[in-house]
Amino acid sequence: MIIDMNLINDDLNIKEMYNFQIQNIDSDEYQSYIKYLTIYHQKEFKKEKYSKKYLDENYILIDKKNPNKKIIIKPSEFIDIHSFYIDLKKYSDETLKRISDLIESKNNITDENREEFDHLKKKYISFREKIKDIDFINNKFYDEIDKLLTIKIDKTNELMKYFQKRTFEYSKIEIMISIQLKNKLINIFKENNKKIPNIKEINIIGKDNNISSNEIEKWFKWIESSYFYLLVKKEIFDLEKNINNIENNYNLNTKYMIIKKPIIKEL
Repeated sequence: MIIDMNLINDDLNIKEMYNFQIQNIDSDEYQSYIKYLTIYHQKEFKKEKYSKKYLDENYILIDKKNPNKKIIIKPSEFIDIHSFYIDLKKYSDETLKRISDLIESKNNITDENREEFDHLKKKYISFREKIKDIDFINNKFYDEIDKLLTIKIDKTNELMKYFQKRTFEYSKIEIMISIQLKNKLINIFKENNKKIPNIKEINIIGKDNNISSNEIEKWFKWIESSYFYLLVKKEIFDLEKNINNIENNYNLNTKYMIIKKPIIKEL
């Protein structure tokens, strides 16, 4: 997609608009805009509250019961930041070449081409600032993802260690116990701040269930290693969820980045 650079304001601040989008996309104001926009574009029904009109690039919702009551929607404008970046690089290079041609021309900079030179210089600076802003946005995203992926790799290695420990602790158990007793041991572990109880408590549990204290302790060690295994597994799940959310938000916000904020007027 080729973007008409003449439609892009030189003063457009890419970082500012990108941050605005991230911070306001879930705001009541923006959700209200989405709601009215949806109403405008949806298929009309007989019981529809509004009639619709398009005038001067505005979407207008007119209350059927009170025609003087209107909602005027000036829609936001979007660009695909990745396509925009490619176009910026292209136009930046072309502009720089034209500037170089003027400087190196036989007559150098004259009164006749001074105006063109100043215009091109301004455009080139604007292009480069926008390229720099997009680089910042992309680098920030990739840095954040890289950090989370590094944590995920570390957590995956940690998970493997707990898996091996859990398997090892289970292999040492010689006496199987009932589901009821296993659940009871798990609850005792939870109530003890997720720690193995002291030997005195273990002796009481063993005596009450006619099982050696040594075996009860083995079960607690297996429960403890299982707890840490599941804890790390949950951390990895949360990391993956966070990574997916960041990637989805980045993809959405860069594919449809607002360059003009929507305006809603209720009359």
